[in-house]
Amino acid sequence: MIKNKYHSTPVFGFVPREKTRFCDADLFGDDLWKYVILKKIKLWYGSPKAGDENVKNKVVLGIQCIYQDTVSGTKTTTEQHIGDISKEDIEVKEMELKEGDYFAKFYIDFDTAITHLKFITKVGETLEVGIEKEETKRTVTLNNEEDSQMLQSFTGYYNTYGLRALGCKYIAKKDFFLINLMGILRLRHIFKTNEEEKKKWSKEEELNKLNDEPMKAIAKLCCLPEAPFAEVMKYCT
Repeated sequence: MIKNKYHSTPVFGFVPREKTRFCDADLFGDDLWKYVILKKIKLWYGSPKAGDENVKNKVVLGIQCIYQDTVSGTKTTTEQHIGDISKEDIEVKEMELKEGDYFAKFYIDFDTAITHLKFITKVGETLEVGIEKEETKRTVTLNNEEDSQMLQSFTGYYNTYGLRALGCKYIAKKDFFLINLMGILRLRHIFKTNEEEKKKWSKEEELNKLNDEPMKAIAKLCCLPEAPFAEVMKYCT
């Protein structure tokens, strides 16, 4: 099953009595979440709101993400999972991935709040807030996996004092691309076994009836001869 290809880290952090839970995968329903990629992360870092004696010094105050549907290309922006940002020392950092890159590693420090976050992409770009410390850093399983891993979506808790806990879903890069290529391979098989269907979608007038540009591109791809089709698929993987 496709769901078995996805894994989840623990939700690292401290979960207080008063909190708000978020799960970004819930934005996409039971099945669609498996076909989105994490495109952008935005982080807030600074002094927390006064009042909770357990939360001291600077902490990660919030996170917001943008996800992209790999089929339609549609981008979805989450709500800001964020605490109070009324202090004057608030630092905001963000990173949007370049084409072909993905978030591959996830580092976190926490005690009663998250004090450090770092994300590293496949090509080595880094998004980081806070300071890593030996006594508060945690080991995240996906950083040590033999196969290259992709961060897929986040789950966590926050309240007015900041981001209190965070975990993520992740998947091996090779499994993610295989899942997303299944639809193309099925359509290719249909065109190879049904000549009439292939002729239909080889015509520009039929393609122009589609309002979905990515689907037009996929139909054209699946109508290609074997050699150019194989070259495009090699590039995709």
